[in-house]
Amino acid sequence: MSECTDSHQIKDDIKRAYDDIARIYLDWTQPSHRRRLSYVESMLQYLDPTKDKLQVNILELGCGAGAPCTQLLSSRGYNVTANDISDAQISLARNRLPSSVNLIQADMMQLQFSPQDFDAVLALYSVIHLPRNEQTTMLHRIFDWLKPGGLVLANFAATEFVSSTHPSWLGSSQGAMHWSGWGRNKTNRILLDIGYEIEIDEIMEDFEEQNGVSQGVSFHWILAKKC
Repeated sequence: MSECTDSHQIKDDIKRAYDDIARIYLDWTQPSHRRRLSYVESMLQYLDPTKDKLQVNILELGCGAGAPCTQLLSSRGYNVTANDISDAQISLARNRLPSSVNLIQADMMQLQFSPQDFDAVLALYSVIHLPRNEQTTMLHRIFDWLKPGGLVLANFAATEFVSSTHPSWLGSSQGAMHWSGWGRNKTNRILLDIGYEIEIDEIMEDFEEQNGVSQGVSFHWILAKKC
């Protein structure tokens, strides 16, 4: 698939696939929960400890079923807005999260917020689904949405590739799954050019199981601050 492939088709594919495998995906992600929570805990350590948590606004892009990160943030008393493209994922999240969490079903590229709305933005295993040019645009938008000193925690493809597509990922019979990546060096350059200061820059390997076979997949983890 070329880099100019229609973005609307990609989003429709991804939405239908996640709607189809929402519960399967929740179970499949269990091995990665500890790592996700560890990075969220690292992010929280950078927040102002004297600020009332109800006044700390956190946005999560690609919240899935709300586990485990949205649950952690809401249980700590933060003011959380969580987004996912999948109706089925949002339905699962609504059933396990308190009503205080503002859940938004939408393509993250369609979200609109005021400048400096958020103290932190979280995007785990989500921005990687966007076409690469949209990943760059999203990082600009996050920068605008963050307050001065605000944080973004996200992970990206560790290596550079234009696109990858799987028509039946995790057994989905609807849509297709898409990923793309700039790779570590170019992603870091994009962040620095936008104006972020990089606090954490690590490559970590996940072991993903499909059809009974486990394989290592490397991700580029970033915690960056709006200077």
